[in-house]
Amino acid sequence: MEITDLDLLVARLENDQNNGSNYDASLLTLLLVSEFIGPATPVRAVATAAWQPAAKTSILLTGHIEVQRRRTTKDGRIKLKLALLGVAVDRCGICMTQFKKAERARLSDGCKHAFHDRCLARWVVRSRTCPLCRVVLNLETSGT
Repeated sequence: MEITDLDLLVARLENDQNNGSNYDASLLTLLLVSEFIGPATPVRAVATAAWQPAAKTSILLTGHIEVQRRRTTKDGRIKLKLALLGVAVDRCGICMTQFKKAERARLSDGCKHAFHDRCLARWVVRSRTCPLCRVVLNLETSGT
């Protein structure tokens, strides 16, 4: 049986809870565990405290889907290479449907994940993080 880093952190947390003498060590252990499995509460609900690690944020850029390249296969099907603000895209990360030419979409500048504008609008009502990688989305600033 292989012991992982997460097993060691949880064991350390269990030992700290038994004697209750070192609150700071328990808090640090909980923060390390949250790096493995994500925050225990939504990011917007977490109080900003001096001990809290700085969260990575990503600005959302808005644009329209463009056709980068178009080709016809031997069997007559048309294949399109699509891009959003110069980044190759294929499907929305939320609804998983393929993007269409001239469709309005949003791109995270940090993680480069793309979403339909309407899908992301519904998502941010529930969460302020990227649906795919959980990077904090900065909704205040958006481009083009």
